[in-house]
Amino acid sequence: MKKCPLCNGDLVKKNILTPYAYKNAAVTINQPQDYCEACHEGFLSHEDIRATKKELADFKRKQDGLLSSDEIRNIRKKAGLTQERAAEIFGGGVRAFHKYETGEVIQSKPLDIVLKLLKQGVVDLNKIENAAKA
Repeated sequence: MKKCPLCNGDLVKKNILTPYAYKNAAVTINQPQDYCEACHEGFLSHEDIRATKKELADFKRKQDGLLSSDEIRNIRKKAGLTQERAAEIFGGGVRAFHKYETGEVIQSKPLDIVLKLLKQGVVDLNKIENAAKA
């Protein structure tokens, strides 16, 4: 059993309702963590953080008026693009769309605007591809 680094008590894996705030908005997330029942401290592993990364990223996106990770994935798929091809056209690196869709990275405002215009049919994917080549 893992021991608490603060009091040497036993750590148990728990989901704890944890409040997060961003730009005058708040959300409570069911955050997995190692929890010490002796001193009531919680410790987050990389896996614990990864488990709620998408939820937190989408919360921040909503406050910033950006597309959610699922909306990005749906727009990309509707356009018939793989993550790799979308990254070639829109930039950001070969794994950019994987990172946007998993919450690892939040997309830029300019990319968000172009994706919204593509979704609305205001811009054509072929025109975007041609502009990206120029």
